[in-house]
Amino acid sequence: MMRAPRSIGLSRKHTLTGPVTHPGQTQSQKADSTSISSSSSKCQGVQNGAYNLRSPIIKRSRLTSKANGGIGKDLSEGWAANFAIGCTHACTFCYVDSIHRRYRSKALGFEDKPWGSYIYVPDNIDEAIAGTSWASWANKEVMLSSTHDPYLPLLARHTRSILELALPKGVRFCIQTRSPLVIRDLPLIERYREQVRVQVSIATMDRRFARAIEPRVAPPEARLRIIREAKAREIRAGIIIAPVFPPMRMRPDPRADVAMLMEKLAEIEPDHIYGEALHFRGSNLVLTERSTGEPISASELRDFDREFGIIFKELLANQGLKGEWWNEHRK
Repeated sequence: MMRAPRSIGLSRKHTLTGPVTHPGQTQSQKADSTSISSSSSKCQGVQNGAYNLRSPIIKRSRLTSKANGGIGKDLSEGWAANFAIGCTHACTFCYVDSIHRRYRSKALGFEDKPWGSYIYVPDNIDEAIAGTSWASWANKEVMLSSTHDPYLPLLARHTRSILELALPKGVRFCIQTRSPLVIRDLPLIERYREQVRVQVSIATMDRRFARAIEPRVAPPEARLRIIREAKAREIRAGIIIAPVFPPMRMRPDPRADVAMLMEKLAEIEPDHIYGEALHFRGSNLVLTERSTGEPISASELRDFDREFGIIFKELLANQGLKGEWWNEHRK
């Protein structure tokens, strides 16, 4: 059974523009993170840097169906276009930080930076985009993107360049974003609507909880607007309701939370709906505990994953919707 809410404890709050300094970070690290300069396209307290990216920028991805050799998530046909290291959304549940730290942190110098406090963009990004043979992926669906949001302020213009070059060559895209900046590109996407699906992620409708677990992400209502505007242009649009957290003191009733979102979706009628529970990846449970003041165990997540998958299907049916729950623990 899902556990009852626990007693109230401390929670960590972050501002949308301030540095992300998690409890446990040293004073010297905090001082260093706040010394980074900021501009209109940069978040204060974020370490910005560059690296070299080799063409093609499309690489193999396992975020695809099992028929395509993937993990069973229908997000591409086995391809992804990633062109940054890091992300400024600072989502505590994200697993990507552990990947970057394993392969890149020492070389690029962000090993002491909290997730959300570093972003590296290739210094040759324009050349890498131009040097990619986009026609080689004609009629193939590519995820844009799998290790960062393609519509971060620092990246949005590069995403536009990718679309302008790749869409006329027949490349199909699943654009995965939490950013309303994608709305600016909807007129372009509309011209190639048969090649693109736009997809947003929403973990919760509770604004206070959202600020704790995804401190620099637009509010849930702003992300629902993306789906509405895409649908108005007859662009395929969908949502991943993820990650769904187990009961937390800050947001005690996940069923009511997701039910509220389902009511909104019934009005919008997205083309596809996926759902997924929070999973243990890298240091994400540690970061989540720091931001919410509440620990979550991996065993607790296994039980919640199984149980909420059933609830998810019930909530879909209540609104006359169809969707799929990505259950990690199938036994």
